[in-house]
Amino acid sequence: MKQSIMFEAASGVEKIALLLFPMTVLLTACGGNDGSAASTPLLQIGQTRQYTGTTTRDVVYANPTGTQQDNTLEYTFVENVSVLQAPSGAPANFDVQGSYAYTVVQDPGVGVVPLSETVDNYENLLTSGNSQQITQLGSKTVTVSNDETSDALGDGPYTETNTTTATFGTARDNFPYPLQTGATMTTPQSESETIVFTDLNANNAPPSNGSNIGYTITRTENDDGSYSYTQSNVNGTSFSRTQNADGSGTETYTGATSSTDTTLGVPVQSSGGYTIPVSVVVNAARTTTTDYSAQDWYPGSALPSSPLVLESRNVVGPTSTLPSECAGAVTKPGIYEIDTTTNSLNPWGPTYATTATRNFSASDGASICQLTTETQMVYSLDTGALVSTTTTTTSQILSAINY
Repeated sequence: MKQSIMFEAASGVEKIALLLFPMTVLLTACGGNDGSAASTPLLQIGQTRQYTGTTTRDVVYANPTGTQQDNTLEYTFVENVSVLQAPSGAPANFDVQGSYAYTVVQDPGVGVVPLSETVDNYENLLTSGNSQQITQLGSKTVTVSNDETSDALGDGPYTETNTTTATFGTARDNFPYPLQTGATMTTPQSESETIVFTDLNANNAPPSNGSNIGYTITRTENDDGSYSYTQSNVNGTSFSRTQNADGSGTETYTGATSSTDTTLGVPVQSSGGYTIPVSVVVNAARTTTTDYSAQDWYPGSALPSSPLVLESRNVVGPTSTLPSECAGAVTKPGIYEIDTTTNSLNPWGPTYATTATRNFSASDGASICQLTTETQMVYSLDTGALVSTTTTTTSQILSAINY
């Protein structure tokens, strides 16, 4: 689970699969394109916002089993966002910090349930004449969740803590204010990440099944969706993976007594259709090699999408009416709708996620309301068959504002 906060009215969604947490956007700016101008800069230490909202996550399995049952998680949240001076060594001048508090409405009894989250986005302010723009250069996210699947094993509750520190290889610009109807933007994906994960109970003991004990990942991603990472587990095992821009790649797992190398190829034509070649080599006392073809599950065509991850934004234009989901929001004049769409294909997941976000931003840059829907489909690497579909919807409104 991971969700980041953006201090800008058109922020995109995090590309990591299964977006569980709401995404907040915030900024103050110099008016809309009606020529008005606000005296407050886009970023200023001491600015605060508060958001409230609801998130619902529905998981539906293609073939439910005793351990894989359809389930629903619903929770409400309060998020407080403030602009701080970035600490020494941060990649930008401002630290836009958001903290989440969650209240579970419907508990699924499995998976992870959010307890708390803090997000620090490191941002700079660019100005040119009457135009102001925020650019983001990095972030840090700390997510704490209850591991309900492991709780069922006993000796819980088990608490997952995931800390992700990222530096963006290409700075992530946001729309300049005043907003211009029809403006478009593609968000770069390049970044370097360090991820530290633990799953422990109050006695610092891991789940009895030995999974999710803890690990550290160093990950590098490129704008075309290709990436590589290495994972060091606390039990001494290790894991590495490379995913190329065409969806092919390799991964290696090194255990105490053996290692496994897996190669994923580009789809090839077979019997009038396409299949994905997979090769698995187990290096042990006796080396074995298994080659097989999985059903081609890539959406839309025989080949994976290019780029593998694409996030685009569009200023739809001014609006005088907000959707019913935005009822109760603190309103401001000059509201514009900004839409974000994200398609994310991970052949190694293997997952495919699509996300649509509607953000309603006032002429002074304050995000009034944001509505997000993500659909994530999980497939089997062995067969290519659909395993599950997860739909996550979030509605979020501005409940308080302080310039």
